[in-house]
Order: sequence, then C-alpha cells, then structure tokens
Amino acid sequence: MTDGFTLPYATWTVTLDGEDLTAKINPRLLSASISQKREDEADQLDIVLEDADGKFAIPKPGKLLKVAMGWARGTGLPQGLIQMGTFKVDEARWGGPPDRITIRARSADFTDAFRIRKERGFVGRTVSDVLGKLASDNGLKAAIDDTLGAKTIPALGPGAKSDAALLKALGKRFDAVATVKNGSLIFVPIGSGKAPGGSALPGETIDRAATSSVSYERVERENYGGVVAVWHDKATGERKQVQAGGSGDSNAKPKRIRKVFANEADARHHAEAEDTRISRTKAKATIDLPLGRPDIYPERPITLTGFKPEIDARDWIVAETTHTMDGDGGLKSKLVLEAKT
Repeated sequence: MTDGFTLPYATWTVTLDGEDLTAKINPRLLSASISQKREDEADQLDIVLEDADGKFAIPKPGKLLKVAMGWARGTGLPQGLIQMGTFKVDEARWGGPPDRITIRARSADFTDAFRIRKERGFVGRTVSDVLGKLASDNGLKAAIDDTLGAKTIPALGPGAKSDAALLKALGKRFDAVATVKNGSLIFVPIGSGKAPGGSALPGETIDRAATSSVSYERVERENYGGVVAVWHDKATGERKQVQAGGSGDSNAKPKRIRKVFANEADARHHAEAEDTRISRTKAKATIDLPLGRPDIYPERPITLTGFKPEIDARDWIVAETTHTMDGDGGLKSKLVLEAKT
C-alpha cells in the first residue's frame, strides 16, 4: 500500500461436485474465462491449467463446476466474490508441450431434457401459461415479465420442438431475453433494464480512463420507416398487413418481413419485435476493462463518459460479457454494449 493505494489482486473459488479445488488448481491456473449472453445460449466456462507434472486428472464429462470470482483487494474496485454460476463439464483437451489441460463447461441450467424434442400444442394461451408449463416440467422457477406474460398467443404447434427451441422462438417473437439462469426460466423485454419482477437493475458508469480499448460502430443502413408484416385472413382469403414503428420520415421505407403469418396477432408480435431490434442495433460498442468487473452482467444499464459526445449521449445496455482471470491475480472484462437510444 502506498499513499492509501492498494494494488489490485483478484481471487476465485472453484468446486467440483461440491469438493473445493481452489487450492489445488491455483498453482496450475493459466486462465479461467466465463462468457455470459442474455439470450438462449448457455453461459460458458473455459479453464486452462498447466500440467507439466502430469498429475492433474482430467475432469469427467457431466461433472459440475461451481465458480465465483472477484477482487480480494484493490483501490476503487468492488471487493468480494461474485457467484458466476454452476457449469457442467462437456469438453476437455490435453496436449503439449507445454502440457496443458483445457476444460470447457456450460451452464448446468440447460439440462439434456430441456433440449429433447417433444410434441406440445398450445392454443389461445398466454405467454405465462406456456412458459409456466415449460418451467414446471423442467423443475425451474418462472421469472416472466408481467406485460409480456399477459400476451396471448393464438397457436403454437403442432410439431415436435424442444423446450429450448420453443423458448428461443418466443424470445424472437417478442424481442425478449429468453434464457435459463440460476434455476429460473427468465423472459423479459431486451433492453428494459429491469428484473422479471419489475425492479430496476443497477446501472453502472464506465469512464474512458477505466478502459484499455474501445470499438464503437454506428449502423445507418437499416434506417427503416417501421416494419410491415403480412398475414393471411382465412375469412376473406385476403392478405393483410400490419405496421409497427416508423419515424415519420417519408423517405424511409418500412422493412417488410418475408414470412406470411397465419393471423393478425402473430404478424403484429413479429413486426413489433423486429422494429425494436432494429432500434437497438443502430449502435454498438465493445470495451475492454483491464481491471475486470465480474459484477457486470447482461442487461445491466451502462452510462459511458469521457468518450465521444455522440457515444456519451446514448443510453447503453449490456448484451454480452466475458470475464477472464489469470494465475497471477489479474482479472479483465470485455463488454459488448447495445444502444437503447
């Protein structure tokens, strides 16, 4: 410590099927990386270990790794361990020289049963009805946004789909975070900055001085005047259309969804979701934090300062995170952000 400044040092814990392996792994640790995404993809854990003495056993498939990481010390950094989740080992590699073991595990919340195709049929049910059934069948809690949960779906099925595929399809239909984390099936609007119960997620301010690199991209090629979706009216035999969004710019043509939908409700759901997605993807930023922040996760609101005025003026939301530790007490983060405005 010098003049009140404490050098940063990161720490972690890792258990294998309940057995604490932290002390055993630490002398061998080259890197431990956790990638988090907000949508249907499982979180991923990658661990690389030194194995020069050949004495470390490769974990068997299906074993459960539970990981927490954070800062043991460091001025201006949040202290303490952040629980990062439980991961099931499904890949392992060994090779050299130098001899190394690479372990890849994915979120244990995505069980094999969740990915098995099954026949399901839902007619005239609400989103809460459908996802509540999926959650109960897989031993999960349902964490569903009230507004989205109240929406009625004219029909889903017939046809064999896995519960994972059905969740993904509903996420696309409503532009929602549709995933399973920490024993809960989560379904909330992307970019809402709110937890499923409606409480606001904590915001975070990141200054340019805290970053080691940044990449900002503004995309204007999708400057559409809303989104149009076509549906088939069985009563009249006609094709009709609905439109969502639109800036009022007469020169901006609406984007047309190619698929023809079976009813007006389906067409409207997809048009509204696509219009929201286009608005979200007009600007993106990727920032690297040399002093990592494992407490930052997808969907948290972010304010950027010290960048270009155009960048600082936007409201940002976290789309993806990657947190990486090394064996020397280092911890860094990469954040992918999307602009809300």
